[in-house]
Amino acid sequence: MKVWNPINNKKFETFSYLPPLTDAQIAKQVDMIIAKGLSPCLEFAAPENSFTASDNTTRFSGSSAGYYDNRYWTMWKLPMFGCTDASQVLREISECRRAYPQCYVRLAAFDSIKQVQVISFLVQRPASGGGWGMAAVTGEKEMKVWNPINNKKFETFSYLPPLTDAQIAKQVDMIIAKGLSPCLEFAAPENSFTASDNTTRFSGSSAGYYDNRYWTMWKLPMFGCTDASQVLREISECRRAYPQCYVRLAAFDSIKQVQVISFLVQRP
Repeated sequence: MKVWNPINNKKFETFSYLPPLTDAQIAKQVDMIIAKGLSPCLEFAAPENSFTASDNTTRFSGSSAGYYDNRYWTMWKLPMFGCTDASQVLREISECRRAYPQCYVRLAAFDSIKQVQVISFLVQRPASGGGWGMAAVTGEKEMKVWNPINNKKFETFSYLPPLTDAQIAKQVDMIIAKGLSPCLEFAAPENSFTASDNTTRFSGSSAGYYDNRYWTMWKLPMFGCTDASQVLREISECRRAYPQCYVRLAAFDSIKQVQVISFLVQRP
């Protein structure tokens, strides 16, 4: 029987105590995942961000089941909903390995009924050495893959190339059709990302205040807006006035009294 040495020898889930799984062994696990009606998904993380930690959290009663650093890894593309063949998953694993040879890669499985992750195990352990690029090496044929290392992003659309005015207009048409109120906000790059510099937290990351959550509003929300061209005109003015700022288009729901849509329309 193999005996595990715990000294300077961190491990992940049960399978990580075994030798690395072969593709044939991974395929058997995927077959089981598919047979159970689960959705496979790949995630990856650099070694320094792969183990749970409390560097950014002050704890008063040990490790809680709530927030802790590195709990979530970066997702490779989207979950493979409707996957019916293990070869589809193996192909994505192969692409992810080529794109991020210095990262840990894990295969997870989600239960759509319980709405939780129910399986997770490593399919790659990184080799030593090497550097990081600003883009994935491969894996960009069907879907762009975001490199999280030194590459901050905002909402979903910011992972795509900048939207054209025609594409923004389509989003505005949808906003108006839903009865929402469009609004523009802007912020300098140094004030655009959420931070905790001016906040003392006692129980991890809260859903309350954090620095830079709110940007400066451009004029007033466009209540009663009926035409996308009105919004595009305001976007153009804001861009000219603040070319070195991020600008985002938000939409507010007057019933729920919350912001329900937000995406960038300018990157400085």
